Amino acid sequence: MALGANVKLIPQNVRYGDTLTDELKTVDYNLPFSKREAQVPRPGDAYPDDTAPWGFIVIGTGSETTRKTPDQGAQVTNVVYAKVKTPFTSGITGLREAYRKFETGRRGRRMGTRIFYAEDSAAGGLIEGALPEGLPMAQSGQWAAALLRESILEHRWRVGLAKITAVFDTYAEQGELEPTGRGILEADVSAVRMWNNFKIPGTNYVANVPFKDSTSETRRRWAIIEGANAWPYVRAQLRIRVLLNQSQLGALAPLVGKINNKGCKHIVNAPKHTLWFNDLALRQRKRAEGKRYDTIVYLMYEPAGWDAATIAELQEYRVDQTKVYEDDGTTNTGQWQRMGVWVPVPNTETKKLLGGVLASFAVIDRYLGGGTPLYG
Repeated sequence: MALGANVKLIPQNVRYGDTLTDELKTVDYNLPFSKREAQVPRPGDAYPDDTAPWGFIVIGTGSETTRKTPDQGAQVTNVVYAKVKTPFTSGITGLREAYRKFETGRRGRRMGTRIFYAEDSAAGGLIEGALPEGLPMAQSGQWAAALLRESILEHRWRVGLAKITAVFDTYAEQGELEPTGRGILEADVSAVRMWNNFKIPGTNYVANVPFKDSTSETRRRWAIIEGANAWPYVRAQLRIRVLLNQSQLGALAPLVGKINNKGCKHIVNAPKHTLWFNDLALRQRKRAEGKRYDTIVYLMYEPAGWDAATIAELQEYRVDQTKVYEDDGTTNTGQWQRMGVWVPVPNTETKKLLGGVLASFAVIDRYLGGGTPLYG
């Protein structure tokens, strides 16, 4: 700040100080008896030739009639300048870190506090973008599990500077799902009873049931049956519980209903075509504005493999809507038409209906294989 024309620095009265949090300069300015106070530096003003708000800025002023020579009897204004110390490297653009406190608790609980300073006008945006909920307190070590739970913003902590207090803790309602993109595998495996109907291959006859042959004579066919009338069939429903952000959820959603086109090493080492993504459940962490989702991915596991097809294969199945032939050779051009399967001519291949579309499950597999978290 350029001093007023009538404000004179008293060079003999410049004092320097130092605390754990600030570097200090205390100076005296000589004012005329008219006390033109508007010309005196105000809180937030920078020391001459310094820059606000990160340099030496005014944090307090006061006036007195000095008894010191050579200005004895003159009106003097005391001005205290301070420059905040930021001894830590925050690693976040726009934030300077002044304080760290690490705490421990029972059962491996880790807590802590970090204090940052930011330019007042940018502080709100920095909290939203650079200090989101879930940010780890440290990039490695024990306190990497302590996640940001609360941010306290103090505007005008000093003129031009805001103070941000970030509180970290491992405790959370679903803390084991932190951070995003790393999941937990669960499974329900059950054996169901599959019953035989004893249908005789190539016929409509059922064993031990009377039937009439071509001469309309009632006959009975006997079949020897060994073993039980049912056998166990194992069904496995896998669940992956994972916390996702919006972009991670967007990458997952298109896979609903698909079958894995490659083996998934971290999902019970399942071979290709054995996992069917048959259900998805999610819950927003915060109402309406929440950007993180408690998500459950349901995968039905079939060791024998699910019938599946690529998009290209499915495109060979289509409906001829221009000409449909009746059984007697006539053409039906009315409203009711039949679905058919298109095949090249001459038809030398057999088409079968397939149960699902193939897709890469690499995104899901990474949830259990040390997937990339949202932060850190």
